[in-house]
Amino acid sequence: MVAQAQDPNKSDFCVVGIDQALRNVGFCCNKNGELAAFAVRELKTRGAERLDCLRRRILMCVDLYSPQLIALEGYSFNSTNRSFDLGEIGGVLKQAFYERKIHVIAVPPKLLKKFVSNDGNASKEKMIREVGVRYKFSTEDDNIADAVGLAKFCEVYVTGRSQYRCELDSVQILREMSEPKEKKKFKSVPSL
Repeated sequence: MVAQAQDPNKSDFCVVGIDQALRNVGFCCNKNGELAAFAVRELKTRGAERLDCLRRRILMCVDLYSPQLIALEGYSFNSTNRSFDLGEIGGVLKQAFYERKIHVIAVPPKLLKKFVSNDGNASKEKMIREVGVRYKFSTEDDNIADAVGLAKFCEVYVTGRSQYRCELDSVQILREMSEPKEKKKFKSVPSL
């Protein structure tokens, strides 16, 4: 039997990017740089029934790939309409991934845009275009484009490698945001 030497520049990984929405969720699996992306659609339901439907459908996809890391698009605090609903689906998914012991990172929308396009204010159209040019993934669906960007973000997060400075910088920014802040040293309070 001949043992093959493993390429030290190649690392095995399976990561997922999810752009959660209320009806059309972008989902992308990135396995060793190979992308598989699609939309997870919800039937026309509301409230807890909608959350349950989305949760079950997304978990079916996650279970199919068994990722080591999932990136969710962070909340956009400047959005209007339905921000609380989006927060609910985000919370439901985080809880489900926690139960499966899958590490989750939340990538703020502006940081994702900076990662993909080097422009934190990129339009949906620019994101779609950049995903096609940079990652060779063609789509007209902005949720899928964001999911592809999130899956590529995970790749750089896991491997530490990229040919684009904006990708490396964006991952570093997220890492710095996630580090625990030093505990403030309080002066002792005199006893009463």
